[in-house]
Order: sequence, then structure tokens, then C-alpha cells
Amino acid sequence: MSGPPGAADPRRGPLGRVTTAFYWFLVVEVAFLVAASPGLIGILLLDRSPGNIPLYALCLVPLGPAYSAALSTVEVRRRADDLSPWPRFWRAWVRNLVDVLQVWVPALAGATILGLTLAFGPAAGVDGFFRGAAVVFLVVGALWSWNALIIASLFRFRARDTARLALYYLAAKPLVTLAALSFLVLATALVAFTSDVVLAALAVLFAAFALVSARPLIADVTARFVAASDQ
Repeated sequence: MSGPPGAADPRRGPLGRVTTAFYWFLVVEVAFLVAASPGLIGILLLDRSPGNIPLYALCLVPLGPAYSAALSTVEVRRRADDLSPWPRFWRAWVRNLVDVLQVWVPALAGATILGLTLAFGPAAGVDGFFRGAAVVFLVVGALWSWNALIIASLFRFRARDTARLALYYLAAKPLVTLAALSFLVLATALVAFTSDVVLAALAVLFAAFALVSARPLIADVTARFVAASDQ
């Protein structure tokens, strides 16, 4: 029911802003869990053994579009103050699906090959140098995927352009890359010392912090590749 004319909107007060933000993040987190549920259920049923690395990668496929939709919805929260995160999430999921899968699936395929090399390299006689190189490529690939997901979630570029920009910004924005590395280390530690469920339950917070840390990247992409073309 509407208040009297000229009355202050209760959502504009401190308590209203906190409540609205909590509502947004809770709904987006629930939507993420629903979208990612096929993969999350599969991960929970798998044993943590090297032989299951390809199956883990397969289970991670739905998490890319789900996380992308969370990124897009949280970014909208910064500019809009409505109470419709649920439909916004699913519109973003549909809109980003193809673009995200075009970078997410190749990233998972590469990570699978590198993971198998690390897991079974000693038994197969793979030299230590190549196993070390696999670790470096795995880290670089994870950081590239971080940038690629953000770019594919917020902008509409061709897949090859998204891939190039994600690689370019690894060096062009070192502080953003360092922040991404910190988040990835934290995520790895959470999975190693707790469970995959804990990381999934914090997905929306990771999305929010990812957007904050990637703000210089987002601003540069907007200024150089979006704003100029719209003028």
C-alpha cells in the first residue's frame, strides 16, 4: 500500500537500504544455486580422485552461465534500485548463455588436460619441467577465465574478441589480475579445507567482490570499446 503523498520512501533509509541489499543478494544466490544445480549435484556425488577430473569439468559447465548471470544481476544492482532480481537473473542467464559457453567450455577443456597432466604425469614419465609449466598455464588459464567471464557477462563482443581482451587485460591491469589471483587462492582454500558447498553458498559475494576489483577493467573496456562506438 502506498504511503501518503510526499512521504519519504522507507527503502531510502539506512535500514531500508540494508534490507534491500540483503534481499537482492539472497535472491541472486538462490537463483545461482538453481541454475548451477545440475553441476553442483554432480560434484557432490563425485569422489575427489584424479580419475574424476574430466567429470568435474563436465559438472562445472553449468556454473559458468550461472555465475555470469549473477555478475550481470549484481552489476545492475549498482545502477538500479528495484526489487526484481529474480527475473533479471534469468534474463541475464539467457542473454549471456552462448557468449559465456564459448569461452567457458574451452577453458574447462584446457584445464582438464592440464589437470590430468599434473595428476598422472609422474606415472606417465612426464618431466618435472613440463609439470611445472602445466601449473603455470593452469593459473594463467584461471585468471584468463576470470577476465573472460566478466567481459562476456557485461559486454556483447565476439568470442575471439572477448578472448583477446581477457588476455590483454592480464598484463594491462596488473592490480585487477592480482585481485583475481587472491580470489582464486581463497576459493581454492575454501574448497580444500571446507567443501564445494561453502564456495557455492558464497558465489554471489564472490561476484560482488569480483565486480568491485575489476572496476578499472570494466571502465577501460567501456571507454575504449563501447562508448566510442555508441557516439
